[in-house]
Amino acid sequence: MPTAGATIRHLFVTLFVFLQANHFSFSQQATFPVSDLAKRLGSKDFTSAGVEQALLELRDKDSSWVATLFDDLQKKGYSSGGYYNAHLNFLRALWISQTRSCDAAKPSVTRFMKEALNAAYEVDDDLLVSNISWRYGSYMLACGEMEPAAMYCLYAAEIEEKAVRKVDPGKYELLGVVLYNTRDYEKSIYYSRLAIEKQQDTSLFTKNMTLSRWNTIALCWQKLGIYDSAFFYFNLAMKMADETKNDIWKSIIAGNIGQVYFLQKKYKLAKPLLESDYRVSKAFGELSSAGNSLQWVARINLVEGKKDSALMQVREALQLVQKMVNTASYYYYYGNVCYATADVYRAIGNYDSADKYSQLYNSVHDSLERSAASGRLEIARIKLDNIQNALTIKNLHKEKEAERLIRNFILAFIVMFAAIVILLLNRQRLKSLHQHQMALKEKFAAETEVAAAREQLNMFKQNIIEKTDLIEKLEEQVRYKETNSEQLEVVNELTRQTILTEQDWDKFRNLFEKIYPGFFIKLKERAADITVAEQRMAALTRLHLTTKQIASMLGISVDSVHKTRQRLRQRLQLHVDVNLEETIAHL
Repeated sequence: MPTAGATIRHLFVTLFVFLQANHFSFSQQATFPVSDLAKRLGSKDFTSAGVEQALLELRDKDSSWVATLFDDLQKKGYSSGGYYNAHLNFLRALWISQTRSCDAAKPSVTRFMKEALNAAYEVDDDLLVSNISWRYGSYMLACGEMEPAAMYCLYAAEIEEKAVRKVDPGKYELLGVVLYNTRDYEKSIYYSRLAIEKQQDTSLFTKNMTLSRWNTIALCWQKLGIYDSAFFYFNLAMKMADETKNDIWKSIIAGNIGQVYFLQKKYKLAKPLLESDYRVSKAFGELSSAGNSLQWVARINLVEGKKDSALMQVREALQLVQKMVNTASYYYYYGNVCYATADVYRAIGNYDSADKYSQLYNSVHDSLERSAASGRLEIARIKLDNIQNALTIKNLHKEKEAERLIRNFILAFIVMFAAIVILLLNRQRLKSLHQHQMALKEKFAAETEVAAAREQLNMFKQNIIEKTDLIEKLEEQVRYKETNSEQLEVVNELTRQTILTEQDWDKFRNLFEKIYPGFFIKLKERAADITVAEQRMAALTRLHLTTKQIASMLGISVDSVHKTRQRLRQRLQLHVDVNLEETIAHL
């Protein structure tokens, strides 16, 4: 009956089939949807169920056609993003693993799985990394590659635990078996327990899986030398085997218990269990397991002094084990048989044969130990390479993200700066428009004011002209008519009256400056010492009034006007040929 090694081998096959079968099932389509597959590959939501659907769609297709399809999809992948490349390489690796033997498929599966992982690291999707790692680890386990199987399954489990995600108990069981084979017994116990704790199904199949998990935990405690814990979990497994009436598992567990009794030197308890295990294993064709159990019985017979029986049993054990030379557990079992055979020959005095089998045992044992040590180093190397690769890709991703953020910041700054410039320009435009409108209003107000001033000034002029005409008419009448003394006095008084008083002059000056701004300033610049009378003369001259009109307005005689004009010419230093009115008009 199978013992520890046989148990593991059965579990490899059972667990791998279980893991492969534990996915959604879909009906096959008559025509393969290539464009639809390309679209699905690029989606973030292309989950494990989507991968299984695609595998079903490819199942009945010609392998060369599928290979060409993958090549075409791969060419498109260079410009389709990380998710597309991750899903495509993952799908391709799984398809190859299902259509070829391990030896033929392993190089290609390894290549595409690693490319899928790199793409998953690039998009920084831990769930995708975990899914790929689980499937890659389970494949390597099925191919007997324990070290990469342990590393990738353990890496996936750690990701799931950090993310607090719900994990299929079958995955934890798979990891427990892998870690047992790589001699990481404490972790094997931890994940096997998790598999039991997370299991909610109570079907017969699940119960059989649960008892195998108890058995794995017990084997780990046995390897750690804690036999009471080993018995505790073997008993739990045996209880469930009784409940499910699984005679095969009863025999496996009984054989394992017998080995623990042997290690405790409880040979009477161990011998019947091991003999039963030998008979059942041999009957089921598990010859290496049968040979292993028989060599334990031979050791007990040797302790009991039954050397002949022990010799017969180790010889049969050698024959049984050597018939299974191509099995994964061959060297473990062969080493055990060589060790027992050496002891038997040494006991009967055949030292040559004893040395021969001792050397064979040492060779096998050293080889197994080197393999175990190399395996641990290989796990460490793979883990380190995987972590370094993941960190490198994630750092590149972070650098790209930082570059994208810097680029976006620069773009945002440019947009903000442009918006501020536009706002400032718009504000300046509105300000200029407002200033222009105010200038137009001020110009209109000034023009209106100038027009009003001009009109009032014209009224002054017209009033002067009318009054001058009136005086001239009165004087004309006086010359040709007889008038009394009172009338002459009125005419003389009217002639002497100052038409432009000081108050009138201030009002006149204000109106004049509105029409001719800067006139008096320029006049002062030409003649700094110019008098007020000369300024008035210049202003009235600028209005093109006649000598009589000026005299009437200023309340002086015509001769006084001529004299004042002459002083103004001298003040302005004008030559006799220069026209006074033109000079004043150009100020």
